[in-house]
Amino acid sequence: MLIHKWRDSNINQMPEVGQLGKYSIPKGYVNATQMCHANNKSWGHYKERKSTKAYWTALSNDIGIPISSLVIEVDGYGSSQGTWIHPEIAIDLAQWVSVEFRIWANRTLMKVMMSQEPVQQQSMTQVQLLAAIAKQLAEQEQHLLQQQQQQTEILHRLKAVEVEQDRVNTPCGHKYSVVGFANLQGLEISVKEAGTKGRKASALCRKQGIEIERIHDPRFGKVGLYPESVLIEVFCANQN
Repeated sequence: MLIHKWRDSNINQMPEVGQLGKYSIPKGYVNATQMCHANNKSWGHYKERKSTKAYWTALSNDIGIPISSLVIEVDGYGSSQGTWIHPEIAIDLAQWVSVEFRIWANRTLMKVMMSQEPVQQQSMTQVQLLAAIAKQLAEQEQHLLQQQQQQTEILHRLKAVEVEQDRVNTPCGHKYSVVGFANLQGLEISVKEAGTKGRKASALCRKQGIEIERIHDPRFGKVGLYPESVLIEVFCANQN
């Protein structure tokens, strides 16, 4: 049972559907008897007004609830006895009492009807939103992993093609370009470093009387092909 304070008086309201003896009181209903007593007003004076009866009839037709269920009279249950009314009727009653009481009722009594279900719907929406975000992140991560795997496979294939191209384009089948040999060994090499090693390999070939073959590389233009033994010597000398 919710107990609201209006000045020095208590006004009860049902936070959920409740049972008072044989009476079932719906959620949000307010004790109209307490509302009137708290303002020195008579419930009988309010309910006998023509405008009140017209309002009850219109409200009943609009929301499909009979007047007998909009206004429930409870007898013999202590502070719970009296007349319990639908929250919209409670607002109308508060308006009849005074402007100040109407403002208080609008801010206080309608919270029960307006705060419960929307909160649950919002919670469900948040859960669904979090689930959707988690799913999207998982899909993005999976897509990224696939891209990384594809890039790795492409790099391996490219290196294999470069090595095979060097081998096929060499009559003896044992000559490589500097970059091709580096790829064969699984080494990373810059363009500048490849040029330096190429000049050293060319010098060794001339010194040993080895003919230097040249092929066209779409990335670097004309590149030399050197025997494997020469390239091993060049790479090992650089490491030493």
